[in-house]
Amino acid sequence: MMWKKEYGSAHMKTFDYILVAMILFFIIGILFQNQIVFSGAGILASFLIVYKLYDKSIGRRLELENPRRTIRLFPGEEMELKFELRNRSIFPMINGAFSLQTGPAIKAFDHVEDASKYWRPITIPLSILQRKKTFIELPVIAEERGISRISNIHFLFPHLLNFDSITLKYKPFYHTEFIVFPSLLPVHGAEAVFHMIPGTGRSNFSPFEDIQSQLGTRDYSYTDPFHRINWNASLKSQQLQTNVYEKIVDRSFVFIVNLQSENSVNMATFNENLESLLSYTAYLAKYATEKSVAYEIIINARKPGKVPYVHLREGEGNKHYGLALETLARNHKQSMIIPFNNMLHQVGKQFFKPKTIIVIGEVPPGATKLMNAWKQAQNTVFHIAQTSDGAVIKPIIKDAYTDAK
Repeated sequence: MMWKKEYGSAHMKTFDYILVAMILFFIIGILFQNQIVFSGAGILASFLIVYKLYDKSIGRRLELENPRRTIRLFPGEEMELKFELRNRSIFPMINGAFSLQTGPAIKAFDHVEDASKYWRPITIPLSILQRKKTFIELPVIAEERGISRISNIHFLFPHLLNFDSITLKYKPFYHTEFIVFPSLLPVHGAEAVFHMIPGTGRSNFSPFEDIQSQLGTRDYSYTDPFHRINWNASLKSQQLQTNVYEKIVDRSFVFIVNLQSENSVNMATFNENLESLLSYTAYLAKYATEKSVAYEIIINARKPGKVPYVHLREGEGNKHYGLALETLARNHKQSMIIPFNNMLHQVGKQFFKPKTIIVIGEVPPGATKLMNAWKQAQNTVFHIAQTSDGAVIKPIIKDAYTDAK
């Protein structure tokens, strides 16, 4: 049974009163041999049987469709949340109220009882007829970045025989999930950075080669690896020939987000700063996707596992962009933070190829020393700085201490 039944305080009292009345009628009927009194006792007995049947069957054959679905929205987008209930019982449930709760990421237009609460209760008047399907369409709007689920589903309605209340509480986990992506806040100067370093580029001087792009051959040198010898060309020229491949520069992007704020004096300021940082990151992810540039995202929010921080591995394309938005959306506002410099020590060990690194958020003391070490390995480091005109991307400055709000 998917519903848990709870009755009002007067439910059992009504049954007991009728049961006592039936016994009294039966005793009086025996004592006075009165058929009318016996008939009254019989009517009360029939009523008690129906009463018990009603109590036993109510809610047992009420079904709520529970599809596994994830609804993805940007702030301000609207949609209709649909519920399908099917009552297979012969008893109707009328003049009731269907209630549920959602998280703050979404909001119903007309049915929210208290929008100030984190879990927002929604109540909808509802009657469910016998052996019928009932559909509920609830218009909702995505209000802020985050994850919302449907919880605490219950249906309250009056008892058909004693008019006391019955509450049916939905026991299974409701699988519908809302993911509200962060807004896209533009970063000035991003166009210039992506234009200078367009992903996997060609270069005359690079330690990396594209073995799929052979330029030709040259005479063999004793320093050349044996596996690079082109035997067909060597037979034709009667001299050992070595394959020559096109040089490439791997300039994929790394977006490193620092959620920690040294200047925030309260949680409200911290949250406002966090939302801006994630919105800048979403904008850069969108821009990288449009330019067909691979990127990864690293956030110093603590998570369980071998990698203690949030890390979206390198990828590109629309599918990867969707994963990036979902990663940013799932970052909780009260996430535990890993010290930024501690995370940078771990992250720097992964940079085996040249990367373009963009730091989003404050750059605390000591961080620039680590980043300058990355530059020696042909990495380019930029920083998102906040100005009066919005966010601007700039090269990292040695010993700088800047922040983006």
